[in-house]
Amino acid sequence: MPVPVSEKFHLININTGDRLRPGDVVSARIKAVLPNGRFRLYCNGRILTAKSSLTFRAGDLIRGRVEQTDRGLFLHLLTGGSKGNRDPSSLEMPRIMLFAALMRAGLPFSGDAEAQRRVALLNRTRGSQRRVARLYAELLAKGSDPGAAFLESVDGMLSGGGDGQGSKRWPSSPDSEELQGELCGDSAEDSETADKSDTLLTLISNVPGKNDTWMFKRLIRQLGEGELRMVWKIRHGINPALALTVYDGERTFEFLMEGLEKTQMAVYAGDGVDIDEKKWNIFRETLALMNVDVDDTLLPIGRSDGFTPGSDKAQQDLEGRV
Repeated sequence: MPVPVSEKFHLININTGDRLRPGDVVSARIKAVLPNGRFRLYCNGRILTAKSSLTFRAGDLIRGRVEQTDRGLFLHLLTGGSKGNRDPSSLEMPRIMLFAALMRAGLPFSGDAEAQRRVALLNRTRGSQRRVARLYAELLAKGSDPGAAFLESVDGMLSGGGDGQGSKRWPSSPDSEELQGELCGDSAEDSETADKSDTLLTLISNVPGKNDTWMFKRLIRQLGEGELRMVWKIRHGINPALALTVYDGERTFEFLMEGLEKTQMAVYAGDGVDIDEKKWNIFRETLALMNVDVDDTLLPIGRSDGFTPGSDKAQQDLEGRV
């Protein structure tokens, strides 16, 4: 059972029994940060106002037990709940994350017993739960029922793993045709330097799914004095999608695209990445001319599910319903 910690929210303008009862354990999302230590929370289908001396950001999730005192209702945070400036993706309810991932993979929700088994497996799997949940759902769509260790292995491969020894050198940044050739062909040089991670990704890619099939490809290349690692996820079909994750040793970027007639793109970045506003606007305007709608802002990579844009909305739509 979760244990209370010495952190709490004072719930303002709410009466006992109004969907919240003393003893209830609830989850809430920080919807907005207000002046004077106040916050707007989304909890149990309602928007609540609360006051706290703690530091949180909009989007953070918290979990706590409702307590009645002489001063009113308080929400005492529990261990495992969100704390200020922590990655919200690792703290969200695993059940909601898994159901959102199943929905986005085109799979139905399973029965209670099966859902509990899958959520328990997700809890045992190390890594960002949002990303692992989506990977789990996509492997289920391919007819697989992986264990936690297998999930961790594949997630590691898709997160830039591999030694990269003997990788091919690019004398300069490749143009679109060169990059297409790299993705579509398996050269003898690549076959000689590929590690077992690439072999497993190829095997997974070749397994047909219940819906449109995702294919996976890794490229590790020497560019200048540094090493560039790229992971591609490509989904063909009537609703195509492309996910590209790029690591250059210091920075991480992720570009998620989905849709054919109306293509949506979200761009995520790791900690400490700062993009010049002028360059960002030029990037968005250039893609807009290609009928690609890029989200307004660069998003923290912890909010990505690694496959398609909009994972935040999918989870928010399920809050209070599962």
